[in-house]
Amino acid sequence: MNDLVSIIIPTRNSGELLENCLKSVKQQTYKNIETIVVDGKSIDNTISLAKKYKCKLYFFVPQVKKGVFDASYKRNYGVKQSKGKYVYWLDADMELPKTLIEEAVSLCKKGADAVILPEDSFGTGIWARAKNLERRCYWGDDTVECPRFLKHSIWNIIGGIDEFLGAGGDDLDIHQKVLEKGFKVDRTKSIVMHNEGKLKLSKLINKHFMYGRDTIKYFYKRPKASIVSYFPIRRAYLRNFKLFLKRPLDACAFVVMRTAEYSAGFLGILYSFLDEANIFKNNK
Repeated sequence: MNDLVSIIIPTRNSGELLENCLKSVKQQTYKNIETIVVDGKSIDNTISLAKKYKCKLYFFVPQVKKGVFDASYKRNYGVKQSKGKYVYWLDADMELPKTLIEEAVSLCKKGADAVILPEDSFGTGIWARAKNLERRCYWGDDTVECPRFLKHSIWNIIGGIDEFLGAGGDDLDIHQKVLEKGFKVDRTKSIVMHNEGKLKLSKLINKHFMYGRDTIKYFYKRPKASIVSYFPIRRAYLRNFKLFLKRPLDACAFVVMRTAEYSAGFLGILYSFLDEANIFKNNK
């Protein structure tokens, strides 16, 4: 008998991309799956889509500051409701190849405790192509790629996601905790696709400003690992220089995009420092 896999999807007004995500889950060759949608009071068609695809639907609104990502809280909440031997958390903009879950389970049965599912992306416009170029550089890079498919028993041992770390650092921290415990990490050959839609640079800037507000927390917790993971000039870029040469226009957009993202992230870090200083001043 195939062991149950629990897929956790945090949502809030995610209807635009959610149906393709749920459809890709439904089309998996591995059939023993429960799909858990943890929703933050959506007002679009997210709820109707979750019901249409017979997901287990939970409503949960984490009490966090405005502008702070709450997906980590929703993922932990979703896993608590799950019953699977394996847990896998993904985002509403992700689309899975048909054999992905089957491959991940097979790797676990062969000895893996956690599995990295490499990611690619697609969309329209120059910034979507630049993001595609970036993601392809990270294939096989353990300082960026993180396991999102775990044995439930391993999840319990490492204590799930550190919600305090917020966006970005939470996945990186999971990887570090898995390695620290000496668990085996493997990766699938199948690749998860991000649907970027018509990606705008302004969206990326806003997103990385929000990331920056939480990034400092990961620096405090894991200073050595954070330097490797967040340093602007990565070995992955140098290793894939031929890819940049083949796509010169996308490469130029990539430089502009990453410069804008890192600048926004730095401003987010600065904002976080100033916010903490104001809190300290007001509490004196």
